[in-house]
Amino acid sequence: MKQVPAWLPPVAKVVVSAWGGTWRVREKIPPELHPRRADRRTRCIYLFWHRSILMGARLYGGVGACAGISQHGDGELAAQVVERLGFKTARGSSTRGGANLVRAMVDFAATEPGDIALTPDGPRGPPRETKQGTLFLAAHLAWPVVPLAFAARPRKELRSWDRFVIPWLFAKVAVVAAPPLQVERDAPSKRLDELCREVDRRMEVAERDAEALLA
Repeated sequence: MKQVPAWLPPVAKVVVSAWGGTWRVREKIPPELHPRRADRRTRCIYLFWHRSILMGARLYGGVGACAGISQHGDGELAAQVVERLGFKTARGSSTRGGANLVRAMVDFAATEPGDIALTPDGPRGPPRETKQGTLFLAAHLAWPVVPLAFAARPRKELRSWDRFVIPWLFAKVAVVAAPPLQVERDAPSKRLDELCREVDRRMEVAERDAEALLA
C-alpha cells in the first residue's frame, strides 16, 4: 500500500465536506430503503458505481455503514478519508484480497448494526459491470441489494477508467434507488451472472431517472 502523508486525510475530509455542502441534492429513494432511515430491522447492501464514490461518501457518511475499499493504488487514502466521513471500512476487492473483504463484511454484519456499501465494478473495471462477489455476499447474508444511481450537473469527469465524477461547487446532485434485488442462498454461478446483468440493467434505468431529476 502507498504511504499516505499524515496531513492529507484530514485536509481531504475538510475539502470534501465543505465542497459537498454546497451541492443541491435531490433524492428518489423509498423511505424504507433510505441510508438514513430510522427503522433498520432490514439491513441493505448498497451498490453504486466506482465513479460515484465521492458523492456517495459525502452524502451518506455518518450512518454507521461499512464501505468496501480496494487494496489497489490509492485505496489507503480513500479508506482514511471515508472513515473520517463516518464510514467503517473493509479492505479487499475482486482482484486482490477478495476473501478478506468477504470475511470482514461478514464479521461486520455479525457485530455491528449498519448497512454495507460496495462498488461492484471496482477497483479496475470494466466500468458499469457488476461482478459476482457482491451478490455472493448478499446471498450469504440474505440482505437485499439496493442499487443507487448518482448524477450531477455541472460536473467534471476525469480521464480515468471509471470516468470518476466530481460535481462542481453548487452543482445539482441526484440520487435514485433502483428496485432492490434479493439473491437466493446457494445460487449457482450462472444465476449470479444473470443477477449481475439485472443489477446493471436496473442501474442504467436509475441513472436515466437521476439525470431526469436534474433537468
